[in-house]
Amino acid sequence: MEKLSKAQFKKARDFMYNYAQDIDLAMFQYYFEEKPKSEVIEILEKYQNEDGGFGTLDYDIVFSGSCLKQTESACRYIFALDIPDTHPMVSKLMNYIVGNYNKTTGEWDNLTVPEVNNFPHAPWWEHEEQKKHISSDRANLIERYNPNTNSALAGMVMKYSRHVSDDLVQYIRKIVVDKINLNDDFFQYGMMSDIYFVNALGNEKLKSGLLKKLMGSGKLISLLDGTWGTENAYKLCHWISTPDHPYYELYKTDVDNNHTFLIQSQNEDGSWSPSWSWGEPEVWKEVEKRHKGLLTMKFLYSLQTFYRCEI
Repeated sequence: MEKLSKAQFKKARDFMYNYAQDIDLAMFQYYFEEKPKSEVIEILEKYQNEDGGFGTLDYDIVFSGSCLKQTESACRYIFALDIPDTHPMVSKLMNYIVGNYNKTTGEWDNLTVPEVNNFPHAPWWEHEEQKKHISSDRANLIERYNPNTNSALAGMVMKYSRHVSDDLVQYIRKIVVDKINLNDDFFQYGMMSDIYFVNALGNEKLKSGLLKKLMGSGKLISLLDGTWGTENAYKLCHWISTPDHPYYELYKTDVDNNHTFLIQSQNEDGSWSPSWSWGEPEVWKEVEKRHKGLLTMKFLYSLQTFYRCEI
């Protein structure tokens, strides 16, 4: 089976050292060069603001202040590093997440903040004040629940439940579980967030049942866009993250094809580019570097995990 060659890996490494955001370089070093976890966490902490939220980590938002979308983007590092719940960063983070939760809608309202509009940002993250529907009818609440971002933040609540009241943990858990179990039409961005939530659950029986609902139909790939590119590749690397995944065999052909695509589509500079763009050319040029660093780190790790990379 085709593998990323040592020469290709070296090019990717050189790109990471020259252009990647410091947190993505640190993750690369953690995965491949035995960088201590504590040092990576110290770098991640630089992105946390005094209110406990995170900024600058969603590369489609050039804003260093806190917002829920940027904080959700911190999940990819927090989950990967498995930061202990005793760490001071976690306590601040959970105060921010819980403080912004709206129990009457079952969601986190306003994933961005007005200040986002004062900085370069993708048009899909233009801030608009949202007035979410409030209903005393639980069935209506579940029907309207949007898992995109919300379920990832719910995953943080599950992972760090010692910082949250038991009643609120159970309330949030039941909403997401009910939505997954009652839903037959899953969408790609919601699936990204649902996977964070499921992976954070401690109840293995519940976890297994939800994964079966999300992935057991064999239709997972049909959720993706028809034109294959790095956005789809990133999602599949997230959904089926290791050969030990319970549904790897079901999607083995798709995962193998995805890794072959990555090996064959690496840029000359060693990176992988986002399959989307926005903004003025000079703005996008800088934003694209950050995206390329994140994608390159993620793809190298996935290729290594599935034994498709020579180092």
